[in-house]
Amino acid sequence: MRFAAVLAATVLALAPTVFAARALAQDLKVVVQGRDSIVLTPADLAALPRGKATMVEGGKSAVYEGALLNAALVQAGVVHGDRLMGRYLNQVVLVKAADGYVSILSLAETDPFYRTNPVVIADRKDGAPLDAREGPYRLVVDGDLKPSRSARQVTTIEVKPAY
Repeated sequence: MRFAAVLAATVLALAPTVFAARALAQDLKVVVQGRDSIVLTPADLAALPRGKATMVEGGKSAVYEGALLNAALVQAGVVHGDRLMGRYLNQVVLVKAADGYVSILSLAETDPFYRTNPVVIADRKDGAPLDAREGPYRLVVDGDLKPSRSARQVTTIEVKPAY
């Protein structure tokens, strides 16, 4: 009985830390080499221009919706649009997931100046919020024939030179 009471007290004492960590997991860190990192909150992401991307996984098609990846990168000071040329074209975007998965895109692939299909940081799937298995954010690259660049539970986006 005493062990159960100690265990319960320990769990209750740690609960605020666990819930705070989950709340912070909703924030998205954007790291750009040579610049200060920024943290985008759910409200920040909701205020960015949004797009929709269709992805087929396991034979099922789903429509994902979320902030445009390029818009998030612009918030972090990344060169974009017609200024994205020369040395900036060797930049890569690493989208990191909670499980260690990393999806890599060239910076140009994220920019509507170079690409017509949107790349989104999705927070919704078929009109509903993402579930815990996919969310809070999922990278979806519209137009990809396979979902291999789609990353679930995105935590960090990093921009750096390819070499």
